[in-house]
Amino acid sequence: MLYRITAEPFLKYLLRASRPLCEYSPMEFSILSPDLKLPDLLDSNGFLRLLPTSAYDQIPHDNLRLWCHQYARYGLPTIELIEWLRTQIADRKVIEIGSGCGDLAHYLGITATDNCMQKWREIKRHYRLVGQPTIKYPDFVQSLDALEAIDQYKPEVVVASWITQWIDPDQPPPPGGGNIWGVKEDEILKRKCVYIFIGNHAVHGSKKIMSIPHKEYKLPFLRSRANQPELDRVWIWNER
Repeated sequence: MLYRITAEPFLKYLLRASRPLCEYSPMEFSILSPDLKLPDLLDSNGFLRLLPTSAYDQIPHDNLRLWCHQYARYGLPTIELIEWLRTQIADRKVIEIGSGCGDLAHYLGITATDNCMQKWREIKRHYRLVGQPTIKYPDFVQSLDALEAIDQYKPEVVVASWITQWIDPDQPPPPGGGNIWGVKEDEILKRKCVYIFIGNHAVHGSKKIMSIPHKEYKLPFLRSRANQPELDRVWIWNER
């Protein structure tokens, strides 16, 4: 699918749906950064090292959040989370959408897809202006919109972490925010896939699909860049 981005909708709608509760402003980061020692969390291939939850608990949360900001990470896969997800997925066909840097799909050993919007010139320019580093997509992350990926691979299970929902540019933004290039999650559910979403209640708890029956899991091994990490959750829809 080809996307055309013009200045007017870009400027008007991109700022509607950020993640205001999960990250510092660039100015806050510039004030914090001189005094914070950043952890060494990447392996030689640029992937987040797969660590136990206890390793993250040794890192002051402000330091971890700054590291996530600089390396464009949101949810942080842990050994325990990967094991839990494998149990949930079992032997079913699965893909990840919105894979970003690809850490989660890499450790699950599954197909990774993303619309790769942070490669787009206008998006990169916006992120640069607001002091937000962009995602460096690995080669194995396939450039596919979420629904295109589902239609192509026909998975039984779809996994996503910290993705932004789609919003209609002709309507006021909903309470949960979103953006015009976000994921149409209600359409995923219509395709009868089991949908596993990893996020944070303060950031994602007002998504439109939260009104659709689902299961919610508060798990002790969830770690992220969230301002309120105690609100990290996993939600599952269409589980039979």
